[in-house]
Amino acid sequence: RVLFRSKSQGSIAMEYKDISSSTVTEELLREMIMELKDGDQLPSQRELAEKLQVSRNAVKYALARLQKEGDIRVKNRQGIRVNKKIDVNLLGMRPLSSELGESNEQIQQLSAKVINTPNSLESFFESTTKRTLELKRLRLYKNQPFSFEIAYLDAQRFEKLVDFDFKNYSLYKALKENYGVQPTYGYETITCVLADESLRRTLQVEEGKPLYQVDSFNYEENDIPVEHTVQYLIGSNFKYHFKAKNIFDYQE
Repeated sequence: RVLFRSKSQGSIAMEYKDISSSTVTEELLREMIMELKDGDQLPSQRELAEKLQVSRNAVKYALARLQKEGDIRVKNRQGIRVNKKIDVNLLGMRPLSSELGESNEQIQQLSAKVINTPNSLESFFESTTKRTLELKRLRLYKNQPFSFEIAYLDAQRFEKLVDFDFKNYSLYKALKENYGVQPTYGYETITCVLADESLRRTLQVEEGKPLYQVDSFNYEENDIPVEHTVQYLIGSNFKYHFKAKNIFDYQE
């Protein structure tokens, strides 16, 4: 039950409202999933109803919501399996490789070429960068595509990276080892987009699949721009969080 407080003519009234059995079942299933590993199989609907002492309909509706949010996968003849999302710290300023664990990740380089700096990035590069390195990469997690990203860097400043082999190699690691450059702060915008034909083919998802689009703008000390990256992440595989003691101080 949930307690509601309402105010009427100077007095306060307390009212209890019953929570639906499907909502209770959903929360119980979430607790169960937290104790399991990615890919673990859940009991059948009938077994869950008996275990949780709720109706089959309550289990059915709770599972439908968890499937819609990407917390479980339900396939014919494979049963109900846990789908652990990759939890990314939004304020971490860590490369995605470190969030995933390099042993689970593969990086494929799709292309690297020098282009004229896009108009949309002129303010980021302060109009001083006329030519930009465009680097396209695909990340795989446990052999499944999960992120397609396009990075932009000053082609003249980071000339060596044009011919660099980024297969299974972090961009931030290459910047540090070849130029002694390491981004120290930045900002991100996160929006939701639907996979078009190009993204569908690259990420091997159905057209119209919800994706996160993460635009990152990263700098080193003294406000010197380093790189801008656009990432497309499969929405059902990720969740974002941040923790802050002082919301007015990025460092906390």
